[in-house]
Amino acid sequence: MFFPCNSISVYGGHDRGCRVPASVASLSIGVLSYHAHKTLASTLDSYGKGGLVSCANEACIFFNELTPEDERFCMERPGWHCVGSPVNLGLLGGMDALARTMTGDYLLMLQNDCPLVADAVATRRYLDESIALLATGKADIVRCRSRTLPGQGFADSKKFARYHGNGLLPALRRILRPNKTRRMIGRAPYAIPDAELRFPGYITREGDFLVVDSAVINFTDQPFLISRPLMLTLLDWAKEHPKKRTLNGFQVMEINLNVPWWRHSHFKVAVGEGLFTHSRLDGGFRKGKAREVLV
Repeated sequence: MFFPCNSISVYGGHDRGCRVPASVASLSIGVLSYHAHKTLASTLDSYGKGGLVSCANEACIFFNELTPEDERFCMERPGWHCVGSPVNLGLLGGMDALARTMTGDYLLMLQNDCPLVADAVATRRYLDESIALLATGKADIVRCRSRTLPGQGFADSKKFARYHGNGLLPALRRILRPNKTRRMIGRAPYAIPDAELRFPGYITREGDFLVVDSAVINFTDQPFLISRPLMLTLLDWAKEHPKKRTLNGFQVMEINLNVPWWRHSHFKVAVGEGLFTHSRLDGGFRKGKAREVLV
Protein backbone atom coordinates (compact mmCIF):
# COMPACT_ATOMS: atom_id res chain seq x y z
CA MET A 1 0.00 0.00 0.00
CA PHE A 2 1.25 3.47 -0.83
CA PHE A 3 0.62 6.39 1.49
CA PRO A 4 0.57 10.04 0.45
CA CYS A 5 3.20 12.47 1.60
CA ASN A 6 1.67 14.07 4.66
CA SER A 7 4.48 16.26 5.88
CA ILE A 8 6.79 18.63 4.04
CA SER A 9 9.97 19.86 5.67
CA VAL A 10 11.39 23.10 4.31
CA TYR A 11 14.51 24.65 5.78
CA GLY A 12 17.61 26.30 4.52
CA GLY A 13 15.59 27.61 1.57
CA HIS A 14 15.04 24.18 0.01
CA ASP A 15 12.24 21.63 0.06
CA ARG A 16 13.75 18.58 1.72
CA GLY A 17 10.85 16.32 0.73
CA CYS A 18 8.15 14.39 2.54
CA ARG A 19 8.69 13.03 6.02
CA VAL A 20 6.35 10.05 5.85
CA PRO A 21 6.58 8.12 9.15
CA ALA A 22 8.74 5.05 8.77
CA SER A 23 5.96 2.82 10.10
CA VAL A 24 3.73 3.54 7.09
CA ALA A 25 6.27 4.53 4.46
CA SER A 26 6.50 2.75 1.12
CA LEU A 27 9.80 1.92 -0.56
CA SER A 28 10.52 1.63 -4.27
CA ILE A 29 13.69 0.06 -5.64
CA GLY A 30 14.88 1.28 -9.03
CA VAL A 31 17.73 -0.03 -11.17
CA LEU A 32 19.00 1.96 -14.16
CA SER A 33 20.41 -0.29 -16.88
CA TYR A 34 21.91 0.03 -20.35
CA HIS A 35 22.64 -3.28 -22.08
CA ALA A 36 25.24 -5.27 -20.03
CA HIS A 37 22.93 -8.22 -19.30
CA LYS A 38 25.75 -10.25 -17.78
CA THR A 39 26.37 -7.55 -15.20
CA LEU A 40 22.68 -7.00 -14.57
CA ALA A 41 22.00 -10.73 -14.15
CA SER A 42 24.75 -11.03 -11.54
CA THR A 43 23.45 -7.95 -9.74
CA LEU A 44 19.85 -9.18 -9.63
CA ASP A 45 21.00 -12.60 -8.44
CA SER A 46 22.70 -10.91 -5.49
CA TYR A 47 19.47 -9.04 -4.72
CA GLY A 48 17.60 -12.32 -4.68
CA LYS A 49 20.08 -13.94 -2.31
CA GLY A 50 19.97 -10.92 -0.01
CA GLY A 51 16.19 -10.62 0.05
CA LEU A 52 16.26 -7.07 -1.29
CA VAL A 53 12.99 -7.12 -3.24
CA SER A 54 11.07 -8.41 -0.23
CA CYS A 55 11.98 -5.18 1.58
CA ALA A 56 10.18 -3.01 -0.97
CA ASN A 57 6.67 -2.26 -2.24
CA GLU A 58 7.83 -2.18 -5.86
CA ALA A 59 10.97 -2.98 -7.84
CA CYS A 60 11.61 -1.46 -11.26
CA ILE A 61 14.32 -1.78 -13.89
CA PHE A 62 14.57 1.11 -16.32
CA PHE A 63 16.31 0.19 -19.56
CA ASN A 64 17.89 2.85 -21.70
CA GLU A 65 17.35 1.75 -25.32
CA LEU A 66 14.73 -0.81 -24.27
CA THR A 67 14.74 -3.90 -26.51
CA PRO A 68 12.59 -7.06 -26.69
CA GLU A 69 15.58 -8.87 -25.18
CA ASP A 70 15.43 -6.53 -22.18
CA GLU A 71 11.73 -7.25 -21.77
CA ARG A 72 12.30 -11.01 -21.90
CA PHE A 73 15.17 -10.64 -19.44
CA CYS A 74 12.89 -8.88 -16.98
CA MET A 75 9.97 -11.28 -17.44
CA GLU A 76 12.23 -14.14 -16.37
CA ARG A 77 12.78 -12.47 -13.01
CA PRO A 78 9.62 -12.38 -10.88
CA GLY A 79 9.12 -9.32 -8.74
CA TRP A 80 10.73 -6.88 -11.19
CA HIS A 81 8.74 -4.44 -13.31
CA CYS A 82 10.27 -3.55 -16.69
CA VAL A 83 10.12 0.03 -17.96
CA GLY A 84 12.33 1.88 -20.39
CA SER A 85 12.90 4.20 -23.28
CA PRO A 86 13.41 3.22 -26.94
CA VAL A 87 16.30 5.70 -27.03
CA ASN A 88 19.25 6.20 -24.72
CA LEU A 89 18.41 9.00 -22.29
CA GLY A 90 21.82 8.91 -20.61
CA LEU A 91 22.44 8.90 -16.87
CA LEU A 92 20.49 12.03 -15.91
CA GLY A 93 17.61 11.36 -18.28
CA GLY A 94 17.44 7.71 -17.29
CA MET A 95 17.46 8.46 -13.57
CA ASP A 96 14.81 11.10 -14.07
CA ALA A 97 12.54 8.72 -15.96
CA LEU A 98 13.12 5.95 -13.43
CA ALA A 99 12.37 8.17 -10.42
CA ARG A 100 9.16 9.47 -11.98
CA THR A 101 8.06 5.92 -12.78
CA MET A 102 8.32 4.81 -9.16
CA THR A 103 5.59 5.67 -6.68
CA GLY A 104 7.10 4.95 -3.27
CA ASP A 105 7.57 7.55 -0.55
CA TYR A 106 11.26 6.65 -0.51
CA LEU A 107 13.40 5.58 -3.45
CA LEU A 108 16.42 3.30 -3.43
CA MET A 109 18.35 4.37 -6.52
CA LEU A 110 20.64 1.72 -8.02
CA GLN A 111 22.46 0.93 -11.26
CA ASN A 112 22.99 -2.38 -13.00
CA ASP A 113 26.57 -2.74 -11.72
CA CYS A 114 25.76 -2.38 -8.02
CA PRO A 115 25.40 -5.89 -6.53
CA LEU A 116 24.37 -6.47 -2.94
CA VAL A 117 27.11 -7.67 -0.55
CA ALA A 118 25.07 -7.83 2.67
CA ASP A 119 22.89 -10.69 3.88
CA ALA A 120 19.12 -10.50 4.23
CA VAL A 121 19.13 -9.55 7.92
CA ALA A 122 21.69 -6.76 7.49
CA THR A 123 19.91 -5.51 4.37
CA ARG A 124 16.53 -5.13 6.04
CA ARG A 125 18.06 -3.56 9.13
CA TYR A 126 20.04 -1.02 7.10
CA LEU A 127 17.02 -0.03 5.01
CA ASP A 128 14.78 0.26 8.08
CA GLU A 129 17.32 2.42 9.89
CA SER A 130 17.91 4.53 6.80
CA ILE A 131 14.20 5.21 6.27
CA ALA A 132 13.92 6.14 9.94
CA LEU A 133 16.67 8.75 9.47
CA LEU A 134 14.87 10.22 6.46
CA ALA A 135 11.44 10.10 8.10
CA THR A 136 12.62 11.97 11.18
CA GLY A 137 14.59 14.58 9.25
CA LYS A 138 17.92 13.47 10.66
CA ALA A 139 19.14 12.87 7.10
CA ASP A 140 18.12 13.98 3.61
CA ILE A 141 20.02 11.30 1.70
CA VAL A 142 21.47 7.99 2.88
CA ARG A 143 24.41 6.54 1.01
CA CYS A 144 24.15 2.78 0.50
CA ARG A 145 27.48 1.86 -1.04
CA SER A 146 29.46 -0.46 1.20
CA ARG A 147 32.22 1.22 3.17
CA THR A 148 34.23 -1.97 3.58
CA LEU A 149 33.61 -3.44 0.09
CA PRO A 150 33.06 -0.39 -2.15
CA GLY A 151 34.25 -2.15 -5.31
CA GLN A 152 35.62 -0.77 -8.56
CA GLY A 153 36.49 2.88 -9.02
CA PHE A 154 36.43 3.91 -5.37
CA ALA A 155 39.19 6.25 -4.21
CA ASP A 156 37.78 8.29 -1.32
CA SER A 157 40.35 7.06 1.20
CA LYS A 158 43.26 8.00 -1.07
CA LYS A 159 41.75 11.39 -1.87
CA PHE A 160 41.21 12.11 1.81
CA ALA A 161 44.80 11.19 2.62
CA ARG A 162 46.13 13.57 -0.04
CA TYR A 163 44.81 16.50 1.98
CA HIS A 164 44.35 15.23 5.52
CA GLY A 165 47.13 12.69 5.82
CA ASN A 166 50.48 13.05 7.52
CA GLY A 167 53.59 14.43 5.88
CA LEU A 168 54.78 17.50 4.05
CA LEU A 169 52.74 17.22 0.85
CA PRO A 170 49.31 16.98 2.56
CA ALA A 171 50.33 19.89 4.79
CA LEU A 172 51.24 21.99 1.76
CA ARG A 173 47.97 21.12 0.04
CA ARG A 174 46.04 22.23 3.11
CA ILE A 175 47.79 25.59 2.96
CA LEU A 176 47.63 26.11 -0.80
CA ARG A 177 44.13 24.70 -1.42
CA PRO A 178 41.98 25.40 1.66
CA ASN A 179 38.66 25.07 -0.19
CA LYS A 180 39.57 21.69 -1.67
CA THR A 181 40.88 20.63 1.73
CA ARG A 182 37.50 21.43 3.30
CA ARG A 183 35.61 19.53 0.60
CA MET A 184 37.72 16.45 1.27
CA ILE A 185 36.38 16.28 4.84
CA GLY A 186 33.31 14.45 3.53
CA ARG A 187 35.49 11.48 2.60
CA ALA A 188 36.61 11.02 6.19
CA PRO A 189 33.97 8.35 7.07
CA TYR A 190 35.63 6.08 4.50
CA ALA A 191 39.16 6.78 5.69
CA ILE A 192 39.34 7.16 9.48
CA PRO A 193 37.45 5.59 12.41
CA ASP A 194 36.77 8.81 14.34
CA ALA A 195 35.55 11.18 11.63
CA GLU A 196 32.88 12.79 13.84
CA LEU A 197 35.47 13.55 16.52
CA ARG A 198 38.00 15.01 14.13
CA PHE A 199 35.49 17.14 12.21
CA PRO A 200 32.62 17.88 14.64
CA GLY A 201 31.59 21.00 12.75
CA TYR A 202 30.65 18.96 9.70
CA ILE A 203 30.07 15.38 10.84
CA THR A 204 27.78 14.10 13.59
CA ARG A 205 26.82 10.59 14.68
CA GLU A 206 23.31 9.16 14.56
CA GLY A 207 23.47 5.61 15.85
CA ASP A 208 25.51 3.55 13.39
CA PHE A 209 25.51 6.36 10.81
CA LEU A 210 27.63 9.43 10.32
CA VAL A 211 25.70 12.43 9.02
CA VAL A 212 27.79 14.76 6.88
CA ASP A 213 27.00 18.33 5.78
CA SER A 214 26.84 18.57 1.98
CA ALA A 215 29.18 21.54 2.31
CA VAL A 216 31.96 18.96 2.52
CA ILE A 217 30.58 15.80 0.87
CA ASN A 218 29.84 15.39 -2.82
CA PHE A 219 26.69 14.05 -4.40
CA THR A 220 27.17 10.59 -5.88
CA ASP A 221 24.84 8.56 -8.07
CA GLN A 222 26.18 5.36 -6.55
CA PRO A 223 23.50 3.59 -4.44
CA PHE A 224 21.51 5.94 -2.25
CA LEU A 225 18.15 6.22 -0.51
CA ILE A 226 16.11 9.41 -0.70
CA SER A 227 12.55 10.69 -0.43
CA ARG A 228 10.78 10.85 -3.76
CA PRO A 229 10.03 14.61 -3.55
CA LEU A 230 13.64 15.48 -2.81
CA MET A 231 14.84 13.21 -5.60
CA LEU A 232 12.59 15.02 -8.06
CA THR A 233 13.82 18.37 -6.72
CA LEU A 234 17.44 17.38 -7.32
CA LEU A 235 16.63 16.04 -10.78
CA ASP A 236 14.80 19.22 -11.74
CA TRP A 237 17.71 21.35 -10.58
CA ALA A 238 20.21 19.22 -12.48
CA LYS A 239 18.14 19.44 -15.67
CA GLU A 240 17.71 23.19 -15.32
CA HIS A 241 21.48 23.69 -14.98
CA PRO A 242 23.12 21.73 -17.82
CA LYS A 243 26.88 21.59 -18.03
CA LYS A 244 29.30 21.64 -20.93
CA ARG A 245 31.04 18.67 -19.34
CA THR A 246 29.10 15.51 -20.19
CA LEU A 247 29.53 11.75 -20.46
CA ASN A 248 29.23 10.48 -24.01
CA GLY A 249 27.26 13.61 -24.82
CA PHE A 250 24.72 13.15 -22.02
CA GLN A 251 24.13 15.24 -18.92
CA VAL A 252 25.20 13.56 -15.66
CA MET A 253 23.55 14.16 -12.31
CA GLU A 254 26.86 13.97 -10.43
CA ILE A 255 28.48 16.61 -12.60
CA ASN A 256 25.52 18.99 -12.57
CA LEU A 257 24.95 18.81 -8.81
CA ASN A 258 28.50 19.03 -7.52
CA VAL A 259 28.57 22.81 -7.63
CA PRO A 260 28.29 25.59 -5.01
CA TRP A 261 24.47 25.20 -4.92
CA TRP A 262 24.84 21.68 -3.50
CA ARG A 263 27.43 22.75 -0.95
CA HIS A 264 25.45 25.81 0.15
CA SER A 265 22.23 23.82 0.56
CA HIS A 266 23.62 21.96 3.59
CA PHE A 267 21.86 18.71 2.84
CA LYS A 268 22.39 16.05 5.48
CA VAL A 269 24.07 13.03 3.91
CA ALA A 270 24.13 9.89 6.07
CA VAL A 271 26.93 7.36 5.63
CA GLY A 272 26.58 3.93 7.19
CA GLU A 273 28.16 0.54 6.60
CA GLY A 274 26.29 0.32 3.31
CA LEU A 275 24.95 -2.60 1.33
CA PHE A 276 26.19 -2.51 -2.27
CA THR A 277 29.49 -2.74 -4.10
CA HIS A 278 30.43 -1.74 -7.66
CA SER A 279 31.23 -4.52 -10.11
CA ARG A 280 30.90 -4.50 -13.91
CA LEU A 281 31.33 -7.80 -15.73
CA ASP A 282 30.77 -6.71 -19.33
CA GLY A 283 30.86 -3.55 -21.42
CA GLY A 284 28.84 -0.51 -20.52
CA PHE A 285 28.16 3.06 -21.45
CA ARG A 286 31.59 4.46 -20.60
CA LYS A 287 34.06 4.87 -23.42
CA GLY A 288 37.75 5.11 -22.68
CA LYS A 289 38.78 6.35 -19.25
CA ALA A 290 35.95 6.61 -16.77
CA ARG A 291 35.23 10.19 -15.79
CA GLU A 292 36.12 11.47 -12.35
CA VAL A 293 33.64 13.94 -10.92
CA LEU A 294 35.18 17.25 -9.96
CA VAL A 295 34.28 18.30 -6.44
